[in-house]
Amino acid sequence: MSEHANLMRLSIPVVPLVSSLANVGAELPQCLQPINAMAQSPDDLNMVKPAGVALQCLGLLPEQRRVFISYKRDDSRDVAVQLFEELSARQFDVFLDTHSVGVAVDFQAMLWHRLCDSDVVVMLDTPGFFDSRWSRAEWGRATDKHISILQVLWPGHKPSRFSALATSMPLAYGDLVGDKLTDAVVEAIALKVEILRSKSIALRHANIVGHLRSSINSMGGSMEGLGQRRTILLKMPSGSHLVAHPSVGIPTAVTLQEAVRDGDLRPAVVVYDHVGLSDQWMGHLGWLGVNFKSVKWVRSRLAGWDLSTLEEI
Repeated sequence: MSEHANLMRLSIPVVPLVSSLANVGAELPQCLQPINAMAQSPDDLNMVKPAGVALQCLGLLPEQRRVFISYKRDDSRDVAVQLFEELSARQFDVFLDTHSVGVAVDFQAMLWHRLCDSDVVVMLDTPGFFDSRWSRAEWGRATDKHISILQVLWPGHKPSRFSALATSMPLAYGDLVGDKLTDAVVEAIALKVEILRSKSIALRHANIVGHLRSSINSMGGSMEGLGQRRTILLKMPSGSHLVAHPSVGIPTAVTLQEAVRDGDLRPAVVVYDHVGLSDQWMGHLGWLGVNFKSVKWVRSRLAGWDLSTLEEI
């Protein structure tokens, strides 16, 4: 059996890389050809994209790659639509307010809900961006949620002092042709989003863990160690143990399934940041919590409050 086939037999993730998707038949062994391959971009010298896919396969990054476009409609509508289309074509799940909210839906509630589930905010920082209260709110809430922000800075525009925490990408006058970005700039933005995505998820995970650590210590318990897929073993004040599964973004029934699938026989909790999630979704999580007893929900910012109600303490 070949080395490639043996890896597949052992269920070890394999990310096939080719110079071009047209060369799959010539560059990959027969056993790997059924797996969807990735064409290596010549601009991605540090192999950021393959590394991201590898982390997804290992469960260290979510499979969904979510981006939120924040902009002022009067200033940059055309570029926002361009990025929505181009990033979507690169398999990002992109939120754009004019394209991503259904009819008869609470617009603002859905916008905040989707922001909570985004890995990166692409901020089109035009001269009028911070003049809009909605743009300022998107900025402030993304910062509160520890979501990484890519600041695409318009040519000749001086960045606001509010944007000091963002990753800045200044545009030159030649980067805009009419009301659209050049193809090279779009590709550069996509690559920067890929880089920021892993950093953003790591930061948000650390923030959830930080809230959890503070709460468990205040209660008289402790964090005992780490498990597979970044789970955390908690020792409760009573001496009993819980396995905590930090969840970045919006948790779902799949999140519960993954917590159960890990196979630890000790009681488990999924820890998530509930701030900004829609009332409808919180109701859904409540229903799941009532009907699926094996795993409990814990809100990271109210971790002490939620953990105190569990019978395992």
